[in-house]
Amino acid sequence: MFPDKPVGSVTPEVARVFRTLKRLPDDWHVWHHLMPWEQEAPDFLVLDAQDRALLLKVSRATPQQARQSPQLQMFGLEAGVNAETTVPGEAEEQILEAFLAQVGREGVSHKAMAGAVIFPNLVRRDVRVIQQVEVGSKHPWLGKEWLDSKGTSSWIDLFARTSLGGRELRVLRAQFTPEVVVPASFVPRIRRRNIEAGLGEYLLDYNQEYILKTDLDLGVEGDRLSRDFRIQVVNGVAGSGKTLVLLYRLRLLHELFPDKRFLVLTHNRPLIRDMRVRFRLLTPSPPKNSRQIHWYTFMGWCRGNWPRREPYNPLPMWKRDSLVHAVWADHLADSNVTQGMFKSELEWVKDNVITTKGEYLETSRRGRGFRLTQEQREQMFTAVQAYQRRLISSDTMDWWDVPRRMWHWIEQGEVKPAQYDVILVDEAQFFAPIWFDIVRCLVLPEVGYLFLAADPTQGFLHRGESWKSIAGLEVRGHSHQLRRSYRTTQAILSCAMTFYRQRVPEDTDNLLLPDWTGMQEGKSPLLLRFGSPQDERARIVNEIVRAVEQGVPLRHILVLLTSAKGENALREALNHRLGEGTARDPKDILPSDFIRVTTINAGTGLEGPIVIVAGIHEIFDGEGSLRLSEGERAELVRENTRKLYMAFTRAGQRLILTHVGDLPASLKDLARRGLLVVE
Repeated sequence: MFPDKPVGSVTPEVARVFRTLKRLPDDWHVWHHLMPWEQEAPDFLVLDAQDRALLLKVSRATPQQARQSPQLQMFGLEAGVNAETTVPGEAEEQILEAFLAQVGREGVSHKAMAGAVIFPNLVRRDVRVIQQVEVGSKHPWLGKEWLDSKGTSSWIDLFARTSLGGRELRVLRAQFTPEVVVPASFVPRIRRRNIEAGLGEYLLDYNQEYILKTDLDLGVEGDRLSRDFRIQVVNGVAGSGKTLVLLYRLRLLHELFPDKRFLVLTHNRPLIRDMRVRFRLLTPSPPKNSRQIHWYTFMGWCRGNWPRREPYNPLPMWKRDSLVHAVWADHLADSNVTQGMFKSELEWVKDNVITTKGEYLETSRRGRGFRLTQEQREQMFTAVQAYQRRLISSDTMDWWDVPRRMWHWIEQGEVKPAQYDVILVDEAQFFAPIWFDIVRCLVLPEVGYLFLAADPTQGFLHRGESWKSIAGLEVRGHSHQLRRSYRTTQAILSCAMTFYRQRVPEDTDNLLLPDWTGMQEGKSPLLLRFGSPQDERARIVNEIVRAVEQGVPLRHILVLLTSAKGENALREALNHRLGEGTARDPKDILPSDFIRVTTINAGTGLEGPIVIVAGIHEIFDGEGSLRLSEGERAELVRENTRKLYMAFTRAGQRLILTHVGDLPASLKDLARRGLLVVE
């Protein structure tokens, strides 16, 4: 059933038919028409196990109206004047015929579709009275006895005699459930022609549509989790459409409940901008009460709610790193704690709102990647306190202090942020525990709803950890998985997954196994090797210029760099060859027709038909540092693997990697297996 429960203020008649249809065989599919902006349509679409179609229109006619119909006809009253003078069944017939004609014009055979009108309030005698008047009915008319007593075999007799072909089924779904149509521009493929004549869009698959339409009714009190609001989580393989489901869910909920308040959150600016542009493409005409939808990065939301009396002055990252080094040199240089371990522990302490030494010593460090003795933990916390004192003395803070301060003000009642009926979080795996503490405060108690889209192969989740242990959210029974990837190809995803498994074999519990059915095979990723960074940059520019000259749109190309140090130089080189403004940073501008050049960290959530991941040698070089402890090295390998897995799977059709110097063993192994072509 799509959805599995009636949504909004459906009529009693429709609700009754809905309950009857739920008793049909499990291998049938039933859709309830939802689109509030398209009222004139059949109420239900039913497909049996052979993909034969039946369209149902439900009549609200009462016995009194049925018995008056002969008088209406006798006095020559025209149908359609109002509900009291319309012959019951006539309008329903017209709606069915208009819909079937429209679908027929799209190429679906009339032999593959059947229709029926259902009168839940009328007994067979009343239906016959109407039929004596309404002589133009082309479809079966079914009374309340049918709903009460007819079994599966009687329903089967109503269906069309011919099964729908694959294309016919897609056209029928696109017409009946336009809320699941995906514009071709949303799919990261280089399109040289339409998918098929007459159908230029894609559709959400059944799993995506089921998640989209689960627990839609915000008007009733549903199952409560986390003590005071409803929650749904969708996990999925890379490219499975998690962001798409989130945006479609937002559109549908906003159309159904335009007076509700909505908040969309993610963690970086390029992604939130891309999501806003996509949402506008989904809703060409401005939706009602569009100001009820607010879009923020999490840090942007904090900035927007920051008290005016308080300075907002986070340290730039380079200054922060300099301060970390200075504190480490003063307090930990003579210990076995490396600077990287101190930096990682400092961030972890702040993300988990650990404020006292006692809390720190008692808190489990499971999954941290390196062990600390009791003495080292005491030294570590002393260094954390020294770091914080230096921030305070300079009247500044770091980015990890932003949510900590905001949480403190919310707890003290100094900041009272607006609450929302619905909060949708994309890339939720990157939200720290304290971020979720704040998000929970933003959901309206009892009636609020939280929707999270996440990829467990990225972000904070470690082996054995759960949403409850990290974010305080109990999601059992309210979590869904998407295993079919539509963004990328078999060749790219196989390469990325093998790379993940070989480098972090102990972490593969978090790696969702994809459903390869129908997935495009594609070309193996290409690895380009260079002797110097200058040669690397020159080749990247030449490859992009050649692609553009061959007609590849600029917006189809995404370049992800492992660090920011070569970012400006690469953009300048591309703009010099192709024209000013050709290459830009997606953090600084709304999506349009330009080559996106940014870092891997900033590019999380972006995608493109062609993706170049540049400078991957820097990641592997960092793992070889002699200053790393074994535990720290293992944790760094894990974090880097997740980062590169994310970057690889941004590609929809072609993935190119660049590397300076000798190849590491993991890349050689991929080449040996035929998963990576080395040039």
